[in-house]
Amino acid sequence: MRRFLTLLLGLAGLALVLAGGVLAVRDRAAALGDVWYGLDPGSLNLLQAVTQRYLSPDLWDGAAVPLLLAPAWIVLLLPGLALLALGLFAARRR
Repeated sequence: MRRFLTLLLGLAGLALVLAGGVLAVRDRAAALGDVWYGLDPGSLNLLQAVTQRYLSPDLWDGAAVPLLLAPAWIVLLLPGLALLALGLFAARRR
């Protein structure tokens, strides 16, 4: 089971790194919000409504908006590298 989770972490990290790399090459100026809206506008609108109504409007304005305005390749690359490192670290601990 641990091998499967390690492999899953590594593959998820690799997928995010590759997605971030593709976005970096394709369009450096694409914001995460633009990419997300292009893929599924309904889910982005739902996330905004739920965050503002049930959590806090300040959370949306202070955290989500700056993240959505950041370049998509950076936002995808950072967690991808972290997941890849976790997968490699878990594999080496064995």
